[in-house]
Amino acid sequence: MATRRTSKKALYKGIDHLSPSDRELVIDKVTSSGLDLDDLMLLGMEALTAKQTVGTHHLFRQVPSIRINYWDPKDPSKPLTPLPKWPQFFRLRYLESPTDFAALAEKKPQRYIQPPGSGLCAYFPRNLPDGQTWVKIMADPDAPLIITEGEFKAAKATKEGYPTIGLGGVDSFKSSQLGFDFLPELEQVNWVKRHVYIIYDSDFRANENVCAALNRLAEALMARGALPKVVPLPEVLEDGAKTGLDDFLVARSADELAGLLRTAAQPLTLVQSLWKLNSQVIYIYNPGLIIDRETGSKMSPNAFTSHAYATASYSENVMSKDGRLSLKAVSGAQAWISWPLRSEAGRLTYAPGKPKFIEADHPRRTAWNTWEGWGVEPRKGDVKPFLQLVDHIFTGAEPRAKEWFLDWCAYPLQYPGMKLYSSVLIYGIRHGTGKSLIGYSLGRIYGKNFTEISGPELHASFNEWAENKQFVLGDDVTGTDKREDNDRLKKLITQKSLRVNAKFIPSYEIPDCINYLFTSNQPDAFFLEDDDRRTFVHEVVVAPLDEDWYREYELWLDSGGAAAIFHWLLQRNTDAFNPAGRAMMTEAKRRMISDVKSDLGSWVNRLLNDPDAVLKVGEVVVEGDLFTNRELLELYDPTGKTRTTANGLGRELRKSGAQMVANGNPVRSPHGQDRFYIIRNHNKWVKATSKDIQDYFAKMERKASAKKKY
Repeated sequence: MATRRTSKKALYKGIDHLSPSDRELVIDKVTSSGLDLDDLMLLGMEALTAKQTVGTHHLFRQVPSIRINYWDPKDPSKPLTPLPKWPQFFRLRYLESPTDFAALAEKKPQRYIQPPGSGLCAYFPRNLPDGQTWVKIMADPDAPLIITEGEFKAAKATKEGYPTIGLGGVDSFKSSQLGFDFLPELEQVNWVKRHVYIIYDSDFRANENVCAALNRLAEALMARGALPKVVPLPEVLEDGAKTGLDDFLVARSADELAGLLRTAAQPLTLVQSLWKLNSQVIYIYNPGLIIDRETGSKMSPNAFTSHAYATASYSENVMSKDGRLSLKAVSGAQAWISWPLRSEAGRLTYAPGKPKFIEADHPRRTAWNTWEGWGVEPRKGDVKPFLQLVDHIFTGAEPRAKEWFLDWCAYPLQYPGMKLYSSVLIYGIRHGTGKSLIGYSLGRIYGKNFTEISGPELHASFNEWAENKQFVLGDDVTGTDKREDNDRLKKLITQKSLRVNAKFIPSYEIPDCINYLFTSNQPDAFFLEDDDRRTFVHEVVVAPLDEDWYREYELWLDSGGAAAIFHWLLQRNTDAFNPAGRAMMTEAKRRMISDVKSDLGSWVNRLLNDPDAVLKVGEVVVEGDLFTNRELLELYDPTGKTRTTANGLGRELRKSGAQMVANGNPVRSPHGQDRFYIIRNHNKWVKATSKDIQDYFAKMERKASAKKKY
C-alpha cells in the first residue's frame, strides 16, 4: 500500500511566506483553538509578518500576527463592513508580546487590535458544515445559536456543528461610535423564539463588568423575542487558567458541549430579579460574606438569606409529573447564593484611588475594593485660614517642624493608600487652641475614610473603627506609662495589613492604609523610648485665637475650604519627604521622653548621656568605663530604699540601649567572672579584645592599690 506524502508546500499552505519561527507561532495559535491551516484558509484569515503587520497600520506593533477578516453572512465572499462603502472590518491577533516602551507600560499584554475609528462588526465564521449557510440559519428561529467572545472560539464551535457568532468584546453587539444599540448584521437574524446560548470564558462570574455586559446582551436579545440562556463553562485546563469555548472543545468533546447546553444552561428570561440582586450585592469568597454595594454593609450568608434580603423572590420553572412546566415563586436571596451567575470577587481589599473591582489572572484572586472615594474634590481656592491655623499651632517650633508636618499631611493625599511609618502627636495644656481642628480639616478631605477615636478604642478587642480608613484622629489621648501600650501603638503605625474583627461576620485581612494624628492636653501622653523613630511630637505653647476666628474658620471649611486645602496639599512639593523614614526629632519629643520615664529610667538616661555627673560618691567622680549592674545599683540606691534589684537595673539599662562588653559574655575580673556594661568610651569597648579587657582591669586594680597606699 502506497504511503501518502504531504509536500512542504501543502503543509505550509497560506504561511509559506513566513519564517520558520513565525510559522510555528501561527500553527501554535491555530491548533490551540482546535483548528488547522485549512480552517485558516477557509475562514479567510491571513498570516502576516512583523513588517506586514506594521504596514497594515502605523499604530500596530511590529510583530507577526493573524489578520482576522470579517465576511458578510449573507454572501461569505463579500467583506463585511460596519457601514456601506466602508473598508472591510478586520482585527489582528498578535502572535508575540510587543517589547517596546508602550508595551512595557501595559499591565495586561495587548493581543487583539483593530484600526482606530474602524467601527464594529459581529463575526460569522465561514467554516459551517456542508449544507449549512448563515442565510438559512439566520432565517430559521428553530435553529439554536451560540454567541461567544472571540473569533477563534466561534470558529471552533462552528466547525464542530454549533453555529456560533463571535463578538470582539463582551459589549461588541452594539456600537456607540456608529449609533447602533444592536449591530445591523445581528438585526438581520430572526430572533423570535430562538434559543440563544451565551458562552463566555469561565472566569466571567468574577468580573462584574463582563456580567453586566452579558446581562445587557440578554436584554437586547429578549427585546427581539429571543430566549437567551447563559452556559457557565467548567475549568478544564490543567494550569487552572480560565477556560474558553475553544479550550473546552479541545479538552473535552462536541458531545460534552451538547450535554452542557442541556443541563447547565441558565434561562435568563426567568432570573431578572437575580440580576437585580447582582446590582445590589456581591459575594466575597474570602472570608465568605455578602456586601451591600450601596451602603458597604457586610452580611453573613445566613443574615443575607434569613432577614436582610428575605423578601426578595423570583420565579423558576417547575416540571410536573405529566411533563408540564409551571412557575414557582422561590426565595431570591437563597437562589442567588447558589446561582452560577451571582456577582462575586475572590477577596476584599482596601486600595485608595483604585477601581471598585480589581481584576486578576485568576477568579479567586480578584478583589472588591471597599474604598469609597474622597470626601471632597480638590479645587483651587483660598487656603489662608488653614495656613493661619497651622502657623498659630506651630508658634515657637523649630523652623523645620511645621514644614515636616505639612509634608506628612500632603504625602498620603498625593500617593493614595500610602502608609507612613510615622504618626503625629500635638499636645498642649491649653484647651481650644485648634489642635483637633487641624485633624477635622484633613478629615473633611478623607470623608468616609476618616474617623475619630478615643484612647480606649485603641485597645479594644473589636476594631471596626479601623475598617476602610485612611486617616484617624485620636483626640484627647491620656497619658500612660505602659510599655505594652507603646508597643501596640508602634504596631498600628507600621503594620502593612489589618485583620478586621467585627461582630457577627468572619474576620478578614485587608491592607492597612491608616495614618494617625493624635492630640492631647498631657505632657506625658505617650510612653516614648529613647530611640523612638515613629512619633513626631509638637507642643502648642500659645493661647487660643478669638472665638469669632474659629467660627469663621468653620464656615470657610464648609463652603469650599476643605476642597482648597486638598488642592493646595496636592500641589505641595514632597520630594524630600521619606514616607518610611524616621519622624523628625523635636525638643517637645525630647521633653516627653524624659517626662514619661520612671525615676530609675531617668537616672539611667542621665547615666548614659552624662556619666561624670551621675557616677559620683559625694563630690568624687567614680572612675572607670565598665561596671556591673550591682556596682551601678550601689550608686543609684546605696541604702535600698527604692527596692530596686540589680536585675531590674540591668533591664532598664538594656531598654535604654546600653551595651555590654564582650557581647554580654562573662569576663574575668580581679573579683571573679561577671558581665559588665559599657558606660564610658563606648566605641572603644564594643570592639575590645580579651587582652584589652584584661589590661583594663589590671590598670584599674593598680590605681585602686595606689589609692590605698596613699
